[in-house]
Amino acid sequence: MPSMIRLSGCVAATVFYSTLFAANTAFSFDIKPQHLPVGMSSCSSEGLVRSGRENSRPAGDRPYRMQVLASDLTVPFPKMLCQNVFLEGEQGTAKQNVDSQGVILKGYDVVAFFKERKAAKGSSELSATYQNATYLFTSAANKAEFEKDPAKYVPQYGAFCAYGVTLGVLADPEVPDAFLVYKGKLYVCGNQGALKDFKKDIDSNIDKANVNWLQLASQ
Repeated sequence: MPSMIRLSGCVAATVFYSTLFAANTAFSFDIKPQHLPVGMSSCSSEGLVRSGRENSRPAGDRPYRMQVLASDLTVPFPKMLCQNVFLEGEQGTAKQNVDSQGVILKGYDVVAFFKERKAAKGSSELSATYQNATYLFTSAANKAEFEKDPAKYVPQYGAFCAYGVTLGVLADPEVPDAFLVYKGKLYVCGNQGALKDFKKDIDSNIDKANVNWLQLASQ
């Protein structure tokens, strides 16, 4: 099954309206004569109704129906829709918890969290860069494994404390030895207490963290 991509903001709106325009969808409106837009007559070839699609107006002041094609519409996009647009699965590109040298996870081997289920310090001689963060590894094999599919191994929420993100704050784990690999994803926490609280209702906490991350990652 292909992975699902969730679009938000102006991306989703653009896709929606582009679909309408591509299909040249027709809309019908019941319009009263006194509510016609200023400067547009009922059977005008200007404005919303163009030549070849004029609709004759019934006698009197009864409402009448006009048909408008999507290609005739001008649709404004509110500015608020164009903020905080992210593709699900690309959360780490916005903000990452790296040191002054750009090293993530305090230099601990990200592959070791998955394969050995432990925090193991990597070597600066075995490094790889992904999404502007430098990853260190304990072995050439782990480095090669990472480079095959880096998106599979990157920590969630930019390697900030996962429980902190659940609470809406960014916290920096001093040593990423409080961690969890859950459903194929790596979550690191600030300490064992935070990890314990994160695991109490993990699915709900992940949902909260995912929502909070959209805002935190853009700060």
